[in-house]
Amino acid sequence: MDIRWLIGVVIISIGISLFYVARYLLAPEGKKKQKAQEIKYLGIVWIVVGALIYLGFVILLFLPQP
Repeated sequence: MDIRWLIGVVIISIGISLFYVARYLLAPEGKKKQKAQEIKYLGIVWIVVGALIYLGFVILLFLPQP
């Protein structure tokens, strides 16, 4: 696996996080609760994606190499 792919994933996840935080901060007071809920769900999705990528690499480390 190429390290540039991993760097790209990290940069994309940081960008998405910043985008949603900015949307929350710019939202009117009445919509902040809804935006915070969206950010929470997005965070959960990225945690799961990151865990799956990490587990994929751990599994590859323990597979016998030909």
